[in-house]
Amino acid sequence: MPDISSVHFDVALTNVSIAYRNMGFIARDIAPEILVRRQSDRFFVYDPDRSSMRERADLRAPGTEAAEVDFALSSDTYFCDGHALAGIIPDEERENSDSPLRPQIDRVEYLSDRLLLGQELALARTLTDTAFATNNSTNETTLWTAEDFDPVARVETARQTIIQNAQVVPNTLVLSQPVYSALRNAAAVTDRVKYSRLGVIGTEDLAALFDVERVLIGRAVVQTTVDDEAVFSPVWGRDAFLMHVPTRPSLKSISPVLTFVWGQAAGSMRGWSVDTWREERRKSTAVRVQKYYDIRQVASSAFYWFKNAV
Repeated sequence: MPDISSVHFDVALTNVSIAYRNMGFIARDIAPEILVRRQSDRFFVYDPDRSSMRERADLRAPGTEAAEVDFALSSDTYFCDGHALAGIIPDEERENSDSPLRPQIDRVEYLSDRLLLGQELALARTLTDTAFATNNSTNETTLWTAEDFDPVARVETARQTIIQNAQVVPNTLVLSQPVYSALRNAAAVTDRVKYSRLGVIGTEDLAALFDVERVLIGRAVVQTTVDDEAVFSPVWGRDAFLMHVPTRPSLKSISPVLTFVWGQAAGSMRGWSVDTWREERRKSTAVRVQKYYDIRQVASSAFYWFKNAV
């Protein structure tokens, strides 16, 4: 007989997992989540050749037929893999935990945080895939903090590239924490906004300066171990990204990346599920947090990648 005597999908703990979010993660702000009914399916891409931007003679003489035009329709697929982590709560820990320790909730929050880190890393790898960002990436040869460099002009050039190629106006500037720290103290930036907010430059000032709706800071770090010494690296490196992120993603909206989330997986709420079971041989309760998702590249023309900005 297996140690698992029963499995229970815990709605209350699932709510904890949905609500819990490390403020350093920005994946869900960059790659909007689309709840889907099936774990795998196809999604459509309207007018992939952007024929709507091609001039077509439309003069019609009396009694003649109008020139016919149409758009192409392509499709792609997604598959929402299950991403899960589990933890064990020994009976001794549960019985001896003092307030404010909450063994089950603490485990759910910890496991959720680790899953969100995985999603953040997956998105960062997707956006920095050189095959995806072929035409919209530049390895910065001049640091954005150099005295004779104007980062505002640099971003404006990228904005025009996105408008020309995707016919959407970029509304989001993503800065890694190292870029944000350096940029808010760069002479080219401080000279432009030196009379605002007592000289303290924040994301709202940068959004106004770079003419975007929002500036997002990627503060998440990933720990690596070198000779038993903890080393932390920024998930978003030393890069910056300019992109168009739809406020309400839909079938015809343009977004660089989308996250398909299987929202109707067994026992899940919005793709998240928390299940618990008894491990009698170990005198413990097992907790597993799971999320089904797939990050898909959709429109590379709607974003620009600045590599090694600082």
